[in-house]
Amino acid sequence: MSLAPEELTEIISGFSRSLTLEYIYLGLQTFFLYYYLTTVATEVNFMWPRRWRWGKALFLINRYFPMINYVANILTGFRTYTILAPKACTIIFQICQLAVYRVYSVSAEVTLILCLHALLGARPVHLTPIMAIYLALTLAANLIQIGMLAETSRTLPLSEFGRELGYACTWAGIISPASAKKAAIAGYISLANALCIFALAFFIFLVRYRNQAGTLKLFHVLRRDSGVYILSLAVLRLGQAVVSAFRLTLGWFNIPEEILVALNTVVVPILANRLLLNMWRTQNPDVRKSVSSILFDPPRPGEDSDNDDEEFSDRPIEMARYDSLGGRRALTRDAS
Repeated sequence: MSLAPEELTEIISGFSRSLTLEYIYLGLQTFFLYYYLTTVATEVNFMWPRRWRWGKALFLINRYFPMINYVANILTGFRTYTILAPKACTIIFQICQLAVYRVYSVSAEVTLILCLHALLGARPVHLTPIMAIYLALTLAANLIQIGMLAETSRTLPLSEFGRELGYACTWAGIISPASAKKAAIAGYISLANALCIFALAFFIFLVRYRNQAGTLKLFHVLRRDSGVYILSLAVLRLGQAVVSAFRLTLGWFNIPEEILVALNTVVVPILANRLLLNMWRTQNPDVRKSVSSILFDPPRPGEDSDNDDEEFSDRPIEMARYDSLGGRRALTRDAS
């Protein structure tokens, strides 16, 4: 079959873009696997002895669900030189890449919200409206996209061209104008959701760090209170939401969005789990009380002296304490 020069140029451009994304995803997924293998001891020592509460459930979702998504992504989107039935491609995509991805994306955001609540020392009654707003916006954004997600998962019999290149699936790649408009609306809802989370994080930073003098001291406190993890999580989620909201302008398959999606599928779960571990290891009695009431049972005697994770072996520094939302107590200083 002869192709016009324009068609050939389009095919070459699409294949080049696909290869670039494959290398990006493969590199990030390899990093996630490396991180997983080097932190198995931390998981076994710190997490498995815990009782089943929100913290342990979120930690394990953030840790294992991404790998399910990676395997499905490799099977259906990479050049594996295997052949899958069109129906199998659709099922794998819908279950492993749509459902599983959304579960651990929500898990990472819930982790961030619960840890922010613990840092602020707010009463449980304040957590209820925050979670209600978040879940309502998240549910609305996902329900609106159902039609579009069904269209993106449609497959065709594997083409001869795709077979020669080594791909297992051929996607229809057609999205109706109605679904495109709904996806744009969902993008704006997701952007509002991400802005709310970022605003919550920013508010808590203002409350906790407004009396810190000096840039170096502020950076030290940010590291101590997991501020780097919190900011990184909030910024990554906000960045993806911004790009997704303007997808119609940037194009449905654009490199910036794909890079941010890749970072959110790999880096965000890692940051969420580091944040959970930091919250569990905190020496602040008020934060620990909030963590113990929602996320984890208190550490057993002797666990605080564990040095399995070198990040947690540093000498603990006292955080500023809070009675409740906005209520700052006097800082207890170390005698030394």
